[in-house]
Amino acid sequence: MSKKISIVLICLICFAVIGCGKKGVGKGKVVATIDGEPIYVSDVNNALELNVKRDPMFRVTPETLDTQLAILIDRRLLIKEAKKRELDQKETFIKTIQTFWEQTLIRDLMAAEDRKLNESVAVSTEEVRDYYDKLSHERTFGIIKSRNREVVDEAMKKNPDEVIWDEEIGPLSYEDVNSAVLFMAFDIPKGQARVIMDRDLYYLIYVKDVVDAEVPSFDEAKEKIEERIRNLGKQRAFNSWVGAVRADADVKINSDVLHTLEYSRE
Repeated sequence: MSKKISIVLICLICFAVIGCGKKGVGKGKVVATIDGEPIYVSDVNNALELNVKRDPMFRVTPETLDTQLAILIDRRLLIKEAKKRELDQKETFIKTIQTFWEQTLIRDLMAAEDRKLNESVAVSTEEVRDYYDKLSHERTFGIIKSRNREVVDEAMKKNPDEVIWDEEIGPLSYEDVNSAVLFMAFDIPKGQARVIMDRDLYYLIYVKDVVDAEVPSFDEAKEKIEERIRNLGKQRAFNSWVGAVRADADVKINSDVLHTLEYSRE
């Protein structure tokens, strides 16, 4: 492609951006055709925006436009060739497209919900102080989890030294906790246990040990703690929202089939 064509393309892109600002987003002018199939200025714009996101140093020049348009043309040609061979009818292709579509929808939904939560989640001074106080100790937990409440109740009756724990976690600082269950269990005194339910699982949490930990001054840690609490608040609010969505839906789980899958993977 000549330099003259590239300069014309730059002008078209500029006019397209100005036009979109005044009249709304549209397809824009056609910059090339492949067997009658158009490539619009908006297609080039989208590709250029992607390049800028990947590389903030990327600049639009006649040379980079030549390259980008050539890539778009080659991509369309390869897609047309794949369609000729009916590769787009293969089950693997259809599943891949469906997965990508679902992931994109979920990502966009989560981004929209995150924007709402940013406006609604506030952090109080008391929350920051409480969080800071919990940083002064690290805890080691013994954990049993089961869908059957009787399993954890039976373990609760035993001497903790005789219990075969599913897992042992720690020493763990409050800052390193990323489980809603352990957040709820972090104030359990050493040598004591508690049963906690989260979704469909029952947890027996036993505090095996508590040790002192070094922490920075409150003033040094305050800003980081506020951000951490805000993110945790958003996470809890999001999980609560997902739980409400699930509660409104008619969800049925076939436990017999689920257990068959579990045993087949052992």
